[in-house]
Amino acid sequence: MPRLWTCALSVACAAAQFVTPVPAELPAWLAPYPGANPANRKMANSVESSYTVAAPARDVLAHFRSLFASASLTFRPDSMGYGFFIRAAAPECDLAINIQRRDPGTSVKVNCSPRLAVNDRMADLQEQERAEHAQSDPMKKFDSPVYPQPKPPQAPLAWPSWLVRVDGARLPVEKHPGQLRSSFTSMPTREAIQAFYVDLLGSHNFRVTRSVAQVSEKSGSWVEGSSGPDNEFGRRVVIWVKIRPAGKDFVVDISMQ
Repeated sequence: MPRLWTCALSVACAAAQFVTPVPAELPAWLAPYPGANPANRKMANSVESSYTVAAPARDVLAHFRSLFASASLTFRPDSMGYGFFIRAAAPECDLAINIQRRDPGTSVKVNCSPRLAVNDRMADLQEQERAEHAQSDPMKKFDSPVYPQPKPPQAPLAWPSWLVRVDGARLPVEKHPGQLRSSFTSMPTREAIQAFYVDLLGSHNFRVTRSVAQVSEKSGSWVEGSSGPDNEFGRRVVIWVKIRPAGKDFVVDISMQ
């Protein structure tokens, strides 16, 4: 095997031509994490895309694991102190993906650069060396990490038509990272507003908890509803209803995530 490595290194300088074209954009299958707003830029012979999302690093890693599976690419992430690093030789280009934990959220940087012929040969030799080592050491297979199967992508969060004002009117909805929100002012008593949303969430199979009735009206009140994954949303959903005094009326803040 050392002879093979020596041979490969001796021709590296003469065989440093590209075996993939200089990329104009990232591969079409390499979609950003849902909800991300990537910034793409051209850098010499490569393309780079970077973005930050509110999701934890493990969810972002699962997203890329699913993409690699759909593209039939080997997925070998390296765990770092700050997150994960993924390198792969895709048909379109060499990929380097850096996933870093942030507070809050996760930053992602994806680089796509043309692959060199010498790098292809070195990768083939490394794979050959691993295969020969596995054959000589039958117990080696038990040292290989086992990664969980990729989860199917979650359905996008959508505000249900039945989540309305106390008077039945539809609500304007604002989109935030990983969350939908709405707010309105209502005249009924705090207890009547709370009872309305307790019944509304309960009638749509949400597990409901609420603040106790003895809380002073100056402190407002709240209702929380949580659903399991087997529902109309296709995912676990939590809805918060916060009722706070505003003069003689009450402001009702509703968030869904």
